[in-house]
Amino acid sequence: MRQRYIDIPSVNNSSSCERTETNIRDHFRWKSIKQFLYIAHAFSSTSFSFDLFSKVLVVNAHIIEYIIYAMFIGISYMFMDFFIKQYTRRLDTIETLNPLMRGVSFGILLQTAVWTLMHACNLADSLRFLMASLDRSPSWTKCQRASNVSCLSSQELILNCRHDIMIDFSSTSAHVSYTKQFTSFDRNSLSMRLFVIAIVWISNFFIATISDEALLKLFKFSFLFGLFSTAYILIFLMCSSKYTTKAFYDIMDIKDGFKLNCFNLVTDPFGVGLIGAYDFGHISPFLMTDNAVIIFTIVFIAVAFARSLIVRVLYMKLTNCVNVKYVDTPHYLLFAILPLSTEFLDAHKVFVLYIYAYLLTALVSCLAMFTSTISRLLHSEFRSVKNIYIVGLLCFLGFTLSLPLSIFTTKRRLGVLYGLNICTLYLGGCKVAIVMWVYGVKRFSNDVQFWLGFKPTRFWVFLWATFPVLILVILINKIVKMLYLEDFHASIAWIFITVCFVLIFHVKIIAKYILKNNLAGILKSNPKYGPPELEDRIRRRNFNELFNSKQCRHECLIIDGKFECNHLPLMFKEKTTSEPSSPSSLTNIYDAGPSKKRPSSVMDACILHMS
Repeated sequence: MRQRYIDIPSVNNSSSCERTETNIRDHFRWKSIKQFLYIAHAFSSTSFSFDLFSKVLVVNAHIIEYIIYAMFIGISYMFMDFFIKQYTRRLDTIETLNPLMRGVSFGILLQTAVWTLMHACNLADSLRFLMASLDRSPSWTKCQRASNVSCLSSQELILNCRHDIMIDFSSTSAHVSYTKQFTSFDRNSLSMRLFVIAIVWISNFFIATISDEALLKLFKFSFLFGLFSTAYILIFLMCSSKYTTKAFYDIMDIKDGFKLNCFNLVTDPFGVGLIGAYDFGHISPFLMTDNAVIIFTIVFIAVAFARSLIVRVLYMKLTNCVNVKYVDTPHYLLFAILPLSTEFLDAHKVFVLYIYAYLLTALVSCLAMFTSTISRLLHSEFRSVKNIYIVGLLCFLGFTLSLPLSIFTTKRRLGVLYGLNICTLYLGGCKVAIVMWVYGVKRFSNDVQFWLGFKPTRFWVFLWATFPVLILVILINKIVKMLYLEDFHASIAWIFITVCFVLIFHVKIIAKYILKNNLAGILKSNPKYGPPELEDRIRRRNFNELFNSKQCRHECLIIDGKFECNHLPLMFKEKTTSEPSSPSSLTNIYDAGPSKKRPSSVMDACILHMS
């Protein structure tokens, strides 16, 4: 730990002692873990993670399966990625760790940009539906007559339900409304979508340029609103609906077995192949990353399970009267299935407001998080350009590209999304392979021990060492399944663009080292990699893991030449030897600082002799 190696030139140096004590408090501070929860929640709260376990979507996961994948994929990558950020205290391409990381980082930046565009489109749709839900009769409850289309309004469906008459979902007003709003290209629909997307990106510009303290408060509000609103709706369902118990058993049922097509549900919330969560410099650099990531995983899975239970209850209530064949995308679930299902429950306005208010607050924070993180990474590469100009350019490009993406057909959008998932897995695996295989698992573990004061267990080391192999197996499986997609050409096109984009950087870097006649330098890290302060990097080079892993009798973290076993600074004693009876030596053994009392070993020996 950094605080264990601070040089104290004199006993009276109060500033060094104060900084040391402050760092020790920050190291174990619950405040930093809470801030990590807020930031990680803002990063992971997307429309794709709204429903994970309800088994309504075609791509879903069992909760036990998800926990296993999260343990072997999610937390190991998030631990590594966030530790590198807090260890170096900067957000950049990490080319000092390895030159090849520059190409991988810019490839990750490209995937994050497309991911951000998808969230912006979903945010615009959520805003439209939130405004429509305030109407007494929303659009999904009324039939908008069209040629050769049969339609039943929500009131007619409720009447048919009382007579046990089953209706196909394609004949409902919700499906007709969804088709008109998202698949038709008439002038009114396109102009409305353009207007709402413009509002989203203009608002995002002002939110992404606020101060870091205000941005963290926004993340905190989003987390607390999602947590308490989900808990309120779940308690309401448990007290009013008879389907809650059955929905719980349906979710926990493992008869269907585990599916191997839900890896993106695990990798996306934990940032595999994406820029990942960034702490904005407000989290202690000595935060125990492993504990923070595990706590976030528990909270995220618990809240996701509660949301999935709510979705399952709404789906079961709907399928009593409506025949729903399958739900292929989360977008169709959120803007067609769930709005109509709330009409069959009491206080249906509460459920509608919960769904779209939750999406609005979560996606606003998520979009601001991604935009701000991308702009900071670009600002670290182009320091002559101000960050506010980069944010403005990103919002303008986002607005320009969001409308073409929003009018893609469902099949083409699924193809792009599938290719995006493959690219994120590929780049995430490359990043871990460079860190753990080229830089070295042992060196990375020593970095953790030096900075945080504990050596990673064999569990973490095993996960880091085997992560690239596991990702390679998953990639082969997903590429084989990609060939069975209806529009796999969009996936292949995006994969080709990403691979070419990364290879351009790699070829440039390799050519640069060939000209320097130092091709082996590609496999070496820069001496500047590590903590931002020079003295900390010097201490890291002189760090001895065996010496600093000693345990004292108090079972504290480590001891070294600056701190004794009782966590007090060592006394600076004179080099000249003095007689035991000298007054100075007898006085010094009682001095332990201005405010702390410390019994001496001489007094202990006298007491033992007298007893």
